[in-house]
Order: sequence, then C-alpha cells, then structure tokens
Amino acid sequence: MSERRKSYNPIAQLYDRARPAYPAELFDDIIAFANLGEEARLLEIGSGTGQATLPLAERGYAIDCIELGKELAAIARQKLMQFPNVRVKNADFETVALPPRAYDLVYAATAFHWIDPAISFRKAHSLLKPGGALALFWHRPVLTAASREHVNALQAVYRRVVPEMARDYTLPPGPDEVSTEYAELIPGSGFFGDLAIHKHYVLTKYSVEAYVDLLGTFSDHTALPPATRRQLFTEISALVNREFAGVALRETVALLYLARRK
Repeated sequence: MSERRKSYNPIAQLYDRARPAYPAELFDDIIAFANLGEEARLLEIGSGTGQATLPLAERGYAIDCIELGKELAAIARQKLMQFPNVRVKNADFETVALPPRAYDLVYAATAFHWIDPAISFRKAHSLLKPGGALALFWHRPVLTAASREHVNALQAVYRRVVPEMARDYTLPPGPDEVSTEYAELIPGSGFFGDLAIHKHYVLTKYSVEAYVDLLGTFSDHTALPPATRRQLFTEISALVNREFAGVALRETVALLYLARRK
C-alpha cells in the first residue's frame, strides 16, 4: 500500500484533469456539523491537487494542506495561490510535525485510507481543538438501472483483456446499500464520537476521452503493464463509441463521515 499511495504523483496533471469534484452539499454538511466560523482553521490530509481544498478556500477558511506527492502539491499551490490563508506543504502526514490542538476541522478526501491506521485517528485527534470535527469522504461507485447496461458491457472488455482484474470485480451496490466501513472504524478508534453519515448521489456523463483519463488515475489500472493498459483503454474507447454514442455513464455516492473529537 505504501507504494500504491505514491502512484498518483507521476500522473499529477492527469489526476488534476480527470478526478471529479465533490458536491457542494457535502461541504455544506461539513460546515454545519463542525459549526465553522469565519476564523476557523482547517487541516486537510492528502490534498492532492486541491479538488476538496478549493470549495473551502472559496468560503474564506484558513487551510493547511499536507500532500505527499511533490507534483500534486505544486499543482495545488498554483491553483490556490489567490488564497493567502491556504498553505500547501509537501510532506507525509504520518511523520510531519504539526501544532497540537490547533484546528477546528481535520478532513481528508479520498485519502484517509492510505494512512497507517495505527497513526491516523490518534494524530487527527491530537491536532484538533477540543470539540473539533473530523470529516472523511470518498467517491464510492454505485449501480442502478441508469448505468447497468454500461457497466455490464464494460466488464465484458475487462474479462477479455484483463481477466485477473475481472475476477476480483464485484458489481457496485445500490446507492442505499453502499458500504460504510468507517462507521465502525471511527468510533472504534476511541478518539471520536457523535458520528454522522451523509450520502450524495451523483450520475456523471463522460466523453470517451474523459472516461479513459479517469480510469488512468485509478491505482489498479496504473499498475497494469503499459501495453495491457493501452489495449484495455483502446477497447473501452471503441465500445463506448460503438454502443453508447461516445458517452460513458458512472454512478457514485459521495460518502461523508463526520465525527467530533472526544
């Protein structure tokens, strides 16, 4: 896992272009739960190129961002340079020195699972002010009738080109059935209480180019041999153009966990 979490830095430009944003309502949920005032100070773990930083920076908050990837951090700095209260530090959250009890909110967008669980909750707790909030969120794939035909057709390509990936694949759940494993991990850490979970459903239509770009940012796809990855993407592109008029559908739930420091 330690190597896979580094796989995004070499594709930083692609990552910034392809990875989806999060619904505005998700940030409204965070602000309301954490009761963030104008002077609130935030810490983001694994800020990437700033997809989840920008919406909070635009609301005027002071944010310290920790990002392991040098190239990812550089893009984030460029994107956020108009916000003087936002700082991006190229560092490893597990080892970086940060001021204790300094933050009203610690949050991570599609990043917290990369942190050693023996460190993650304990350190987040130590950095929060008394009563401060933790927000963890991810895009989780889901499936309804809206995209079922697309998913089934694409899986036929995976079974043919990368059968080892297809064997490990299971169809996504429905939006109401998405796994909430952190519902046990967060209170089980002993550091957080008052757990709340929010789910925001999103249906996204991708052009062929944008969809292949997105696939190219997934760590299991970047781990494929280059020739295999090229063949997979070529066949997926041909399928989407041929059977779906050049439009790929992807359903997700933006899954948000909120909790308060004990």
